[in-house]
Amino acid sequence: MHHAPLCLALSLSLGLAPLPALALQDVSTMSDQEKMNRAKQLYGEGDAAFNDGDSALALAKFEEAYNTYAPSLHVFNINIGLAAYELGDCVKAKTAFQRFLDLVSEHPARKQAQEKLLEIERSGCANVTTTPEPAVVTTTTAPSDADNADAPELTSRSKEREEAADAERDETDAKRASPKLIAGAALAGLGGAALIGGAVSLAIASRRANELAGLASPGPTGFPEGDYSDDEVANLDRAGLPAANRASVALFIGGGVLAAVGVTLIVLDITGKKKNKAGDKNARTAGPRLTHVGPAMLRGGGGAAATVRF
Repeated sequence: MHHAPLCLALSLSLGLAPLPALALQDVSTMSDQEKMNRAKQLYGEGDAAFNDGDSALALAKFEEAYNTYAPSLHVFNINIGLAAYELGDCVKAKTAFQRFLDLVSEHPARKQAQEKLLEIERSGCANVTTTPEPAVVTTTTAPSDADNADAPELTSRSKEREEAADAERDETDAKRASPKLIAGAALAGLGGAALIGGAVSLAIASRRANELAGLASPGPTGFPEGDYSDDEVANLDRAGLPAANRASVALFIGGGVLAAVGVTLIVLDITGKKKNKAGDKNARTAGPRLTHVGPAMLRGGGGAAATVRF
């Protein structure tokens, strides 16, 4: 029979090796330190019994340590649950595992307790139905809710934990920027930069055109002042001005396309979030997607093209 190690369950809480046997005395006369020492001793004895395969003795030791000497040390429930599970008492094991998960919020053994609970649920070993015996003694007083006011309630809060986990996950997803929003912001930024570049290129083209017009205007002698045989003037006329014009057109077109696609994606993302908040669970989760962005050949120059799939 395979036994899960129990040392992990209480190592963070006890931190000491089992102490020598203490003289038994009335619990009401013991100090808190004496109770803790007795609980450590019982834990050591229970751990040794569990490792030796004596699950019944281990269970008795763990229950005595928890119920009698250390009722506030709820981590004992994982040891009680494991010992009861090995002993075949699924009802007690299930109760202990549920109590451990409810009362111990952070512990390395929480995953192990959840796995054991899942095994118990799948096997159905805890679904034991008992036939109530006929009552032979009747009472004339009706029980009231106050009679059970001090009774501990050990019901599972797994549904509450699942709802809390779902709410936390939804809140995290809402705060996290969606890929559509990130892509839209990036494309809008690139489009804006391209439009600014187009404006700069247009200003350069206008300055070059004015410069060439000034060189071609008649001077005092009636002849143009510009000398087109000069390499700088010739390059400005043949290459500089056309290049600036083509760059302006390409940047304006490409920037406009990128900015439009980016803004569209941002609007679609915001609209989708509003629909989700309104409770439209049947709305399509797969909205328009940007599938391709690349250069495109245009008349008189180049530009950018984007493909959006609906």
